[in-house]
Amino acid sequence: MSKKELKNCAIIYNPVSTGFKEDSLNKIAITAREYGLNPLFAKSMYQGNIIDLVKDYNHKDTLIITLGGDGTVKEAYTGLHQVKQKGIYAHVPTGTTNDMAKNYDVKENEPDKIIKDILNGEVTMFDTYSINGQIAAYTSVFGHLAHVPFITDPKLKKRFGYVGYLICAGKEIIKKPIKYDISYETKDLYGRDEFILGAVSNTKGFAGINLYDEARLDDGKIELLLLKNINAKMIASIVNDFLHNKINLRNYKEHIILSQSDEIRLTFNNKFPKYPVDVDGEDSNIIPNYIDRDLVFKVENPIRIMKRKKGL
Repeated sequence: MSKKELKNCAIIYNPVSTGFKEDSLNKIAITAREYGLNPLFAKSMYQGNIIDLVKDYNHKDTLIITLGGDGTVKEAYTGLHQVKQKGIYAHVPTGTTNDMAKNYDVKENEPDKIIKDILNGEVTMFDTYSINGQIAAYTSVFGHLAHVPFITDPKLKKRFGYVGYLICAGKEIIKKPIKYDISYETKDLYGRDEFILGAVSNTKGFAGINLYDEARLDDGKIELLLLKNINAKMIASIVNDFLHNKINLRNYKEHIILSQSDEIRLTFNNKFPKYPVDVDGEDSNIIPNYIDRDLVFKVENPIRIMKRKKGL
């Protein structure tokens, strides 16, 4: 379908996301009417509610727009995978790190201005993938510091935003990284080594930093990154680059495994992570163990989205 067929604009908002402001809703309604769309509003009442709300508004003549953080996008993608997608999906970032903002080419700060960019934008398809059957929007991370986003106190995030994560991370950085003996396998690569951190993603960046500026989000592939054990000096260098948002993976090529594939399998051979895999900044409840040692990542059906046109 095309955006010319749209009649309704369903705004599903997460009221507890860090940057959400109730007074934005009136401006959004005015903007929707200016573009000839009937605005409909739905408030997410609990974690997971967006999954059902997205399905409720999944109609051929409806643009579904979520307001929230990256976890909100994960819920929306999960809902759209449980039905046959009829409408078009879009997202307005009002969370803490807002990694998905890069993928959606968001340039404005005010929700009504972002929605104007969306309504003047283009319809395209974005890849999605799953981890052990659970839908992910853009990233899955495990190992050293990966758990920081979901162990950070929500009050700390609400008060300080992204800095709240850094406050929590400071306590974790001084801890010695745990080394995991992992076998990795894609269609073009396999091996075994010790790693302290792993990530599988379909994104231009995560944790607030740019990693894959040239990444294509519609190529039917996901990216694997595994970080080998490194010394204290290298950790300090990475942390410094992280804080200044200038990490260049080429600088660490001797310490990482990089690959692209539509399916990735990681097998933990002895030690297992203490914390679940962080999926889109949320606790996934997925932890490898002695019975189920594998993490399996697969590209799933793409999502039809509307976003700002690049260059405008």
